[in-house]
Amino acid sequence: MSNASGGKSAASVYRRRRIAVAVIALAIVGLLVWGGVALAGILGASTPVENKPQAVPSTSPSPNESATPDTGDKCSSDEVKITASTDTGSYPTDKQPVLILGIENSSERECELNVGTTQQEFLITSGNDRIFSTLDCLTDGEDVAMKMKPGQKESARFTWSRQRSAPGCKSVNVKPRPGTYKFTAALGENNSEPVTFQLD
Repeated sequence: MSNASGGKSAASVYRRRRIAVAVIALAIVGLLVWGGVALAGILGASTPVENKPQAVPSTSPSPNESATPDTGDKCSSDEVKITASTDTGSYPTDKQPVLILGIENSSERECELNVGTTQQEFLITSGNDRIFSTLDCLTDGEDVAMKMKPGQKESARFTWSRQRSAPGCKSVNVKPRPGTYKFTAALGENNSEPVTFQLD
């Protein structure tokens, strides 16, 4: 009886010791894992990250600068030269003339000029007959202020559909006939010399 009881007691003690050893082993493994994670976190925090795109810093005007550009002095009429030209001198019946309005700052200073559609005119005449003007049916015209350096040249183009127009955008049924026409360009008060072209 006593030997059997002693055997059972020894076996239970042995099982408890094995469980305790297993628990301690698991605790040690857990501590090692936690320590490794913590160490990796520390190393990661101290190691610089490379090859990462950097955000571009936003810029703001300094106290001496303005968010809106300085408009400067406006060009006077005698500082602006306007020219008229076409992409070719003669147009067959299936081709539409391309009219070119040239703008040049002919002064020796930088100045500001309104080059918007509110100021542009492409005028076509034949003798004393006024054939077409872009101002006749202009809608939603825009003002565009441009700073022009001395000698700077700009241009605007308009493709004419070979139709007549009238002030107030009144309907005109008569179409231009083959013959010689004159194109005059204007920007505000400045007018070009007329240039001739032929409609076949």
